[in-house]
Amino acid sequence: MAGRALLIGLLALTPLLPGRVAAQLDLRTYSASGTHQCSGEKAASCVVTGSRYRDCIDATSALRVQDCCATRRDGSRSTGFTINYCIPEGGLGR
Repeated sequence: MAGRALLIGLLALTPLLPGRVAAQLDLRTYSASGTHQCSGEKAASCVVTGSRYRDCIDATSALRVQDCCATRRDGSRSTGFTINYCIPEGGLGR
């Protein structure tokens, strides 16, 4: 029972763990990138990136709501989103 409580405690701290410790516990984090297609006259797009996501579903959800189109001078909005990559931090060799 104490072992289970310790494991639950460690899992609760996972976002705070340095990458190397998380890797030793086999708690991988992921880096990802995605492209937003912007509205407006010019067919523009912009790229968002991030890291330390729990999985690729988490990464896609987080990047989808980061509308980088809104930072453009024409005030455009995102009309579509595509994930470019989602890989384990530390590369594919783990």
